[in-house]
Amino acid sequence: MVELKDELKAKLVEIDGKMEELRREIVVLAAQKSAFETVIRVYDPGFELAAPPSKARRASSRETASGRVTELLKGKNNRHIVLDILRRLGKPTTTAEIAERFASEADLGSEAVRVESALTSRFSATLNGLVKQGLVRQAGTAEDGRRHLWEISR
Repeated sequence: MVELKDELKAKLVEIDGKMEELRREIVVLAAQKSAFETVIRVYDPGFELAAPPSKARRASSRETASGRVTELLKGKNNRHIVLDILRRLGKPTTTAEIAERFASEADLGSEAVRVESALTSRFSATLNGLVKQGLVRQAGTAEDGRRHLWEISR
């Protein structure tokens, strides 16, 4: 056990070193990029740097899904939704299954797939609160061994 702990600590130091090296490299590359842009603008005053594939575009679709989920859940009680679905299913269920059930019952059609991840995230937070209140509990893990199964506390 001590050897594993020491190996993990050594790996952590190694990772920190690599991250610091990458940070230094980013600074150098950013300076080079700026210099190239400056020279290019001398020869081509109308030059505009093409926007790299942006995280903002990906985030905007997530934000849209999240906004849609907010709209779907507006005026509803997440706790009641989750507890109702768990009661009706009557078996240990993953958060994703709860989200799928809600999406199918909300009759979202093709939009369901797009919002299920945001629903899962929202219901995960709800489930954590319900655990603290003693209303639900973890009932093991799904077959993949990674996702929790939830059930109503008896």
